[in-house]
Amino acid sequence: MYLSMLFIGACSQLFTVAVNDQAVYDPTGRLILSEVVDADLQGCINLAMRQQNVQRETQVTVLSCANSEIQSLERIGQLTQLRFLDLANNKISNLTPLEELQLLGGLNLSNNQISNIGPLLNMPSLSTVSLMGNNGISCAQLNLLKNRLGDNLTPPESCRN
Repeated sequence: MYLSMLFIGACSQLFTVAVNDQAVYDPTGRLILSEVVDADLQGCINLAMRQQNVQRETQVTVLSCANSEIQSLERIGQLTQLRFLDLANNKISNLTPLEELQLLGGLNLSNNQISNIGPLLNMPSLSTVSLMGNNGISCAQLNLLKNRLGDNLTPPESCRN
């Protein structure tokens, strides 16, 4: 009985989870607000800031993060001036955070794990999208996006009914 109480007591402690010394989860909400949650995405943003010679995330206009093992786009909305985003060949499934990118015009999401493109329909500036390799998207959603973008949509090879 003592052992089970010790185990329960030990499990009630709050722990911050870090990958490569980058906090990715903190139950107390102490993550740095100027950073995205996904460490791989943050690394890509940091590199883009150096390459574009800008001091703040809000100044980044182009971001190319293909083949970067990115899984989460949470907090990407801080890139308020972003015009083009390349996220090909990652592990992304949730596109909801992209809705905050009001100036985003071009988006490459080829070869991810996307099945719901509803958030893309709520992005007024979006004019070009590639969804190749995301065959789990519903045909109805693809048709809605195709009606809006026309030939500027590169759809997956197939869709689900």
